[in-house]
Amino acid sequence: MSNPAPGTVNPATGAPLQPVPHTPVADIAGIVAASRAAQVDWSARSLNERIKTVRAIAQSVLAHEDEIVGLLAQEMGRSTMGTRLPEISIIADSVERTIKAAKEALASEKISLSPLDFPGKRGVVEMVPRGVVAVIAPWNYPLMQINKPLFPALLAGNGVVLKPSEYTPRTGAFIARICAEHLPAGLVGVVQGTGAQGAALLDAGIDAVTFTGSVRTGRLVAVACAERLLPCSVELGGKDAAIVLADADLDRTVPGLVYASMFNAGQDCASVERIYVVDAIADAFVERLTARVNALRVSPDPGAELGPLQNARQLEIVEEHVAAALAMGATCVAGGKSTGRGYGYRPTVLDHCTADMQVVREETFGPVVAIIRVPDAEAALTQANDSDFGLNGSVWTKDVARGERLARRLHVGVCHVNGHAWTGGT
Repeated sequence: MSNPAPGTVNPATGAPLQPVPHTPVADIAGIVAASRAAQVDWSARSLNERIKTVRAIAQSVLAHEDEIVGLLAQEMGRSTMGTRLPEISIIADSVERTIKAAKEALASEKISLSPLDFPGKRGVVEMVPRGVVAVIAPWNYPLMQINKPLFPALLAGNGVVLKPSEYTPRTGAFIARICAEHLPAGLVGVVQGTGAQGAALLDAGIDAVTFTGSVRTGRLVAVACAERLLPCSVELGGKDAAIVLADADLDRTVPGLVYASMFNAGQDCASVERIYVVDAIADAFVERLTARVNALRVSPDPGAELGPLQNARQLEIVEEHVAAALAMGATCVAGGKSTGRGYGYRPTVLDHCTADMQVVREETFGPVVAIIRVPDAEAALTQANDSDFGLNGSVWTKDVARGERLARRLHVGVCHVNGHAWTGGT
């Protein structure tokens, strides 16, 4: 399939979608200015008022569930269940946890002052809004990755300008429309387009940035924010590793790692892409993993558990990584080819991978898992830590105490024993 304009085809079928017009660059400063004007009123409201409004937004999203499921099916090619589970079912709980965190974070704090140095004085630290926050969102979870920064920003009294991915613009427009039904006019704006619009947004007078996406683009955003002295939060890629020890319970480990590597067709920064398995059980582990992966139903099969890749470029990356690994001696024991429809790719297991392969060193972001056989736990730990990435990791063993000791030595932000990346959705 040729590479059409981003966001103009259904990735499951290749059927064309009505293009979403890009925001003229000249209009972006006005969108930010409108958000700033509305933010004055919004920030003056009490936290309780803002909480009530944010809850109403979340309830409105849920009330329009059929509409948003339809949009996500068009833009991501997922099944209904594959949409509801990661993007919709978590909304109410996510909002309540965000509200709880906001009450704690935004509370005033009294500061103790020395009566000798500051007689008759008192000090208070108060949290005030930044102003207008730019939310630059990715395409892999179009709804969730907008909501995660949107709700905290609103609760803190900020205005927000959304920049959804050009691959999933309709979901961003949906959220902006729901917000407009509950918030002061212009408080939440939306900018549609590509990198040109994103760059213009950074120059349009915003006060803070949250970005979720690739390492390459995240680095550009971070540099641009540094030059403008803008606070920014960047959530980038991953190449998560799992270590499977000789005593692992394969009845639990295999399905756990199939889920952790294949959910959302592997298009998750916390997806397991590397599995380091101890030689003593490697054959049995690979045999079971292969059987489980081969049993997955792939879109467009009825009841498909695995949707397509979202776009043509992502399919190309997956195909490049798999082809390069096979050329360097890896063995494909499951999948290894496209479905022949849309951007579908069969769930893939590559055995006998080595550290010099792209599929081990670079983010694949697809339904591909690389198996690296190692002699023991220490070798697994050393190789797992030999990576530019460090988002999540996991250790699989019946000896939980030993697993925890190894987990503490993994150079990652979040590590689990006998599970993987569950905190990513919280």
